[in-house]
Amino acid sequence: MPRFVRSSLLLVVFLVFAGPAWAGLLTLTVVSGLTTPDGETIILDPLLQESLSGSTLTQLGTPALFDPVLQGALGITVRITNTSDQEIAFPDLLPGISVLTSVSGISGYSARTNVAAGGSARSGGDGVEGAVSRTVLDLTVPLDVASSPVVGSHGGGGGAGTGVADCWISVTGASGYELAEFLAGLRLAPGASVDIPDFIRIAAFGRAVEGARIAFGFDLPTFSSGGVSVTTTAWTGAFTGPAPPGGPGGDPVAVPEPGTTAAWLAGLAGLCAGGRFRRMERDRVEERAREVR
Repeated sequence: MPRFVRSSLLLVVFLVFAGPAWAGLLTLTVVSGLTTPDGETIILDPLLQESLSGSTLTQLGTPALFDPVLQGALGITVRITNTSDQEIAFPDLLPGISVLTSVSGISGYSARTNVAAGGSARSGGDGVEGAVSRTVLDLTVPLDVASSPVVGSHGGGGGAGTGVADCWISVTGASGYELAEFLAGLRLAPGASVDIPDFIRIAAFGRAVEGARIAFGFDLPTFSSGGVSVTTTAWTGAFTGPAPPGGPGGDPVAVPEPGTTAAWLAGLAGLCAGGRFRRMERDRVEERAREVR
């Protein structure tokens, strides 16, 4: 049989029997930890954003939020929803969360934005650490920026901080190890969702200029599982200023000193010690996902 005939037959067999390349889409919604000027705590993203690179950075500022009141690191609960028509199976090893921070709207200063990617998972070896990105310009207080650490083969979460003219924010994303307590091995049907506490943490926040625009964002890096390539839309929002006394956000912020790296590591130790609780929570999440299907 001529070679070109064999090649043609092999191509036909490949096209007929090769599995289709499916694409899955996840979206993010803040469930608790933040408050909008309207008093809402479940905060929908009005603009679908692809990732923490490219066009997402031009969309910072929606939705509007009250300045957070910090008493240690502020954990934010995020809802992941499968908005595609494919069932999404989460792998056992997960990447860490990517984060960004931005400060703008201060007279005499240009905008400053930092993006820190989450580290990837690595089967059979140590996970990849998340990136750390930090910019400080005319800041009179220290600004600590930390990523969440790698645990085993999971990826670490990114850490980003921005400080301009005594306005600052520092954010850390959850590691793959933390996410795995809720997502590893979970199959999320189309339309189903799962809530994850401490998806990110705001470790430090301060505003000395009333008109300053302080923003942040986060996403789950793209991953593949079960023949489905999964993309997560990024979520971004900006703080409008302290809540008025007695308003939905409580009293105006009392600005803390930003050095919270030690508190973050202590919190991670507590998370490891509380693994039994997280496993029970994960069982409830899986049961709910099965009911949705």
